[in-house]
Parts: sequence; structure tokens; C-alpha cells
Amino acid sequence: MRCLVVTASLVLFACGGSTTPPPQTPSSDTSSLETGGSSKDESKDTAPASSDTPAPAAAPAASAAPAAAPSDSAPPAAFHPAPSVTGAIDGKAFAPKVAQILAPMKKDGRIQVTLTEATDCPGAGDAKADHAKLTMTVPWQDGYKVDLSALKVSGKKGPGEIGFSPGAKGTSATFKPSGTVTVVTAPMEKGGKGKLKIDLQSGDYMLAGDLDIEVCVSPK
Repeated sequence: MRCLVVTASLVLFACGGSTTPPPQTPSSDTSSLETGGSSKDESKDTAPASSDTPAPAAAPAASAAPAAAPSDSAPPAAFHPAPSVTGAIDGKAFAPKVAQILAPMKKDGRIQVTLTEATDCPGAGDAKADHAKLTMTVPWQDGYKVDLSALKVSGKKGPGEIGFSPGAKGTSATFKPSGTVTVVTAPMEKGGKGKLKIDLQSGDYMLAGDLDIEVCVSPK
């Protein structure tokens, strides 16, 4: 019996030695783990930007609006207004482009205004130019309005206060004007620019609108 007991003890001892040890309780000190994890995160957050990394390209500045193109290509405004014209005088169409002062004022303050199809003051070589022209003698004063039918018409009896010359044929004998003319501006210096407003009718001929006045000679 004693032998059996010893054997049983040995068996129990052998069984006890082979028993699985109890699992270890994890340490409550996690500083090593926390330190490792935080250092990795901080290295990501606080790592300075590499100087080799190119800075992001700046957004292109909005291009300034192109400057307005000079109006060189636009045709310049006509210096001489173009009055409306219909009909003819003695069968000749007459469309004056400008009025001109070609002689000084008379003693009574009136001046002869010449409406012509030429565009510039006559030069030395243009003295005998054969242009159609309409002449009228009016007071040289800003805003002065004249009744054309009250002016004496040039004809066979000599020059008058208004008349039409078609050119080489001399003065028209059928020209009988009516209407009005207004001297809008009457400059007193040579080279000045004045303005004339006319509304004239003679038979089927009508002339209405504004004309520039070129002061080719000094009025005084």
C-alpha cells in the first residue's frame, strides 16, 4: 500500500508539472507603448516642410482688360456738313460743300457769303476756277436770320444781294429764292470757322441744312 501511495504522488507531481501556467496579467504601465505611438504621430505633425519641396505655383494674375484700341481705323467725322439738296437751277445740280468769306465786310456791317462746291479756300492758282457758286450778302453777326425773298436778286441789271452762277454761263436769270438763312456763328479772324444754317427754295430746287463757313480773308 505504501508503494502505491508513492507512485500516486509521483503521478500527481508529474501531472502538476505539466499543467499550463496561468496567463500573465498585462502590466498597467503602458508608457512605453504610448511614447512610441505619440513620437511617431508627432514626427508626422511637427516635421518641418522640406526646403526642396517647391512652393505651390501662384495663381496667374487676371489679365488686365486690353486698352481700348485707338480709333485710327474709324473714319474721321466730316468737317463739312452735307445739307440735303434736290432739284436743279437752270438744269444744273448744285450741292455746295462749304460757305466761304472771300472779301471784307462792307461799311454797313454786311458781308458776302459764297456757297461753293469747292472744299478749301481758293489759292493763287484757283482765282479763275470755274466752280458753280451761290452768293448772298448778309449781316455778319451771330444768330442773325435773313429772309431770302427780301434780298435783291442779281441779274441783267447788275449784281444784287443774292445770286447763283452756274460757272461759265454767268448769273442765272431764273433764280428766285425764298426761305431763310441764319448766320449761327460769325468769326472775325482769318482762318476762323463759322456756321451757316440755310433753308432755300427756287422752283424745284431745294437746299436745306448746315454748312461750315471758312473765313478765307479777315472780315475787317
